[in-house]
Amino acid sequence: MSVVVAVALEDSKFLLVYNPKRKGWEFPGGRVEEGEDEMEACVREFAEEVGFEFIPRCKLRTELYAIFVGKIGKRVTDGEMEWRFFDSLPAELSFPAEEYAEVLKKVRNPNESCLM
Repeated sequence: MSVVVAVALEDSKFLLVYNPKRKGWEFPGGRVEEGEDEMEACVREFAEEVGFEFIPRCKLRTELYAIFVGKIGKRVTDGEMEWRFFDSLPAELSFPAEEYAEVLKKVRNPNESCLM
């Protein structure tokens, strides 16, 4: 089963959600459920966690994730988690900082080819 991550960008900032179970900030995302493709899973997870639609613009890959880069859309429901935009990584992270750095490097690298 694959894992998807949504990176919503606004100017030079990126959106993270606070996961109270893991006591840290992370990108919205999760596992692809049966019958979904990766983009559908990403949009669903974003709406569940943030409460807004996610408008994907491109897809990147790491060893661990399918990363969808896009922007935040209109409000669709109450999100499950607190969220906000950051310009740098906060101290309290759910996973090792290297994982976030890898994602942000791919997202911010203008030479990276984007799939869709």
